[in-house]
Parts: sequence; structure tokens; C-alpha cells
Amino acid sequence: MKKLLAVAALALVLTSVVQAQGTPVSGTVSATATVQTPLTVAGSRNLAFGNVFPGLNATILPTTALSGRFTIGGQANAQVTLAFVTPTNLTSGANNLAMDFTTGNQAAFATADFPGSATTFSTVTGTTTRLELLNGTLFVYIGGIVQPTASQVAGPYTGTITLNVAYTGL
Repeated sequence: MKKLLAVAALALVLTSVVQAQGTPVSGTVSATATVQTPLTVAGSRNLAFGNVFPGLNATILPTTALSGRFTIGGQANAQVTLAFVTPTNLTSGANNLAMDFTTGNQAAFATADFPGSATTFSTVTGTTTRLELLNGTLFVYIGGIVQPTASQVAGPYTGTITLNVAYTGL
């Protein structure tokens, strides 16, 4: 009799397990995302060396008021990468005026438009930083060196400097 009761109890347990496995249960979660403010980048001041003379290099530091300036806007406190594309020469028709953006730290960034307090970095390697904590702005400054030869042809020389800015996702 004990064996019969044990077998019956086991059969009842197994039937319950099989029935429980046959009844699916489920749960759900929501998928959400918040798209942040797009980045904007504007050249807001040209890098202008002014008058330079044959055979005499001219340098503009990024931490001076003569530096070129870019103004960036985006999501407050977001991390961004800064990378430059710089010319090796300024041109005037067929004439070239050598440029150097690789000597020292020829770029700088600050969350307030004051180049004297900016943090310098290399135009060659770029850098990663954060946009301003409250309003999401950043100012990036660039300096450089022009290297006219002793026989440099007179005239106005121009070139284009590009700043690429991207969110890192952090």
C-alpha cells in the first residue's frame, strides 16, 4: 500500500510538472533611447598672419587673440573628439608658402571664449574633451607657423583649415 501511494504521489507530481511546462509565461520590457543635441561647428575667426616677410618665419600661438577660432555647440557635458585637417602650404596662384602645424601644440580648447586660459593640444594627434557642462559650447583655437623662403613671391596666400568634431558616445 505504501508503494502504491508513493507511485501515485510521484505520478501526480510528474503530471503537474508536465502541465506547468506546457503553459508558457512571459514578461516585457520597453526599449527607449533619447537622441541628444546634434553637433554644430562654425569657423568664427580666421587664422590671419598679416604681413610676413621673405626669409622670416611668423608664428601665431593658439592661446592668443590672433589665433583662428572655431565655435562648437552640442549636448551639455558630452564628450567629443577634435581632429584637424591642415594644409602644408598656403597658395597664391602657382606659388606655395610653407606652413607648419606640427611644431609644439598648435591648437587649444576652452569652454569659455578666452584663448589665454585654453588647454593646448597637438593638431597632429587631436584630442578628446567635453563640451561645457551647462550650455554645451566649446571654443577651439588654432595657431601655426608660416615659413616664407628668402625668395618668396609677394602676394596674398590662402589655405583651408578643417576641424572635425564627433561625439564619442560618453
